[in-house]
Amino acid sequence: MYHLLKIHIFSIAALALMLTTSCGTGNSPKTQKQREDSIRQAGQNSKPLKEQYAASIREAESKMKASEATGFDVVIANALIKSYLDYANAFPTDTLSADYLFRSGEIATSGGNYDQAVVLYKNVTDKYPNYKYYVEALYEQAMIFDSKLPGQTSKAKELYHRIIVEHPGNKLAADAQTAIDNLGKTDEELVREFEKKNHVK
Repeated sequence: MYHLLKIHIFSIAALALMLTTSCGTGNSPKTQKQREDSIRQAGQNSKPLKEQYAASIREAESKMKASEATGFDVVIANALIKSYLDYANAFPTDTLSADYLFRSGEIATSGGNYDQAVVLYKNVTDKYPNYKYYVEALYEQAMIFDSKLPGQTSKAKELYHRIIVEHPGNKLAADAQTAIDNLGKTDEELVREFEKKNHVK
């Protein structure tokens, strides 16, 4: 009887040792599945972040569009600009980031926030030299310096000249030259020149 009890105790101890060893190796089916799930989850962590930013932009754009019927809403406009900038800062190499910065400049201009608009357009030209609307971003800066920010005609002229020299084949090069020719002239002077050119009495 004593001999059988010893064998029983030994069997239980051996079984416990086997279970402990199996758990300690980390190769059990359960442990392996947990590891695979963790790796899979880690690989997906970057997706939701971009999707969250994109969802925030869609919501802000929807509110902006809905507010157009009642006029420009500064609060909604600023919220949309913030959503655009958050995305551009988080994903600077994404092709959409230049678009979002450019749109932010347009919104700031529409709201009369010209200092902010210049900064936004400059971000486009500084960071995205190959952007499809690069020249437009230069021209927008020049026009703001020309007609919206007093005492900044020298900066406007510099940007206009840059467009003419660096992008002579662009459709805005001719507009830039005209703008340079008209720098510093009053509205009355421009009207008289127009009338003279077109033989208006």
